[in-house]
Amino acid sequence: MSMDAARASRLSLLTVLLGLAMGAAALWLGLGEGAIALWGFGAACLLQIPSALSLRWRIREGLGNSGLDRDRVTLRVVSHLLRLLALGLAMASGSALLGERGPQAGLTRLGLALLATGLEAFLWIAKRGLAGTHAALDLDLARSRTVLELSALLLLGSLLGQWFIWADAGTGLALALRLFLEGRTLGKGTALQAACGGCGGG
Repeated sequence: MSMDAARASRLSLLTVLLGLAMGAAALWLGLGEGAIALWGFGAACLLQIPSALSLRWRIREGLGNSGLDRDRVTLRVVSHLLRLLALGLAMASGSALLGERGPQAGLTRLGLALLATGLEAFLWIAKRGLAGTHAALDLDLARSRTVLELSALLLLGSLLGQWFIWADAGTGLALALRLFLEGRTLGKGTALQAACGGCGGG
């Protein structure tokens, strides 16, 4: 395994561990406090795990066409799940806005959002060094950037939630839109992978 492949494998494993830790914590805290944006972010983090695992398997197999079909099916399933999550988030957020409901502002939620943003920024920067080496790694970099954007939205919503009751639901709507766009992009990406046969695979 080359140096770049070994680094990519470690980063994909870190993606899995970070997604599991941040996702579980955000989902548990969000459901417990009724914070829509927080549980939505947690679910989105957990949905990054299948793609990262599939990528890690492909890296260990040499990033050739072996495993491409599995990777494509995984991404297609995740793209549908992301759009379903976006729909659920939008419905929950709309209901909260109409009912003028919102969770109480808490430092725990703010701290988790700040931690998630910092860790996701570190992971994204680390992955940028592998940009251009393989199409699959470029897609993984784009997914990490999306999670970073989601965590930044969550942090902004947590800050606004200190003063505005609608901040959580408004953030939930913003997350829903971003997740829907990401799901649609992933769906198109699987079609492109099929057309180019792996785009650089062995």
